[in-house]
Amino acid sequence: MDKINTIEGLAQALDRVSESERSQIVSQLDLSPEAFEAFATWAEEGYTRNCVARTDEYELLLLCWDQQAETPIHGHGGQDCWVYQIEGTVEEIRVKEDENGDLQETHRMDLAPGKISYMHDRMGYHQIRNPFRQRAMTLHIYAKPIDACKVFDPKNEQFEVKEMEYDTVADIA
Repeated sequence: MDKINTIEGLAQALDRVSESERSQIVSQLDLSPEAFEAFATWAEEGYTRNCVARTDEYELLLLCWDQQAETPIHGHGGQDCWVYQIEGTVEEIRVKEDENGDLQETHRMDLAPGKISYMHDRMGYHQIRNPFRQRAMTLHIYAKPIDACKVFDPKNEQFEVKEMEYDTVADIA
């Protein structure tokens, strides 16, 4: 199979395949940072969620990470989620609730450019962070768009359902 090296090529490939074939498409990704220049926006001391494409069947989000930025611990509204590392390095931390409802770390890994991570609510929750001293970009591919998901609130020590928002929308789909 040919490598996918443009965001438009990814959207076209996702339009042609069934839900069960999406992981094969994701494994063909070979995307450079230049492919995302038109979609990238940055926030100091945080990250931005930039919608690149959204259909009824999938959602493509470009996350641009300033150094030291991190997501809260969160789920994915029951959807498949692939994270493709475009530039820089981020760290993914996975957790599960134990029988007492306490969060226990189950896995931790760094994602370098070209690496892919997969996450689904049945696996628990995760947090992505950029603890490094350089910016990073990740492409998040969701099997269906996620309008709301469970997000851990450390002040209340519980999960709350949060509506998802975009910083920018440049829908190519």
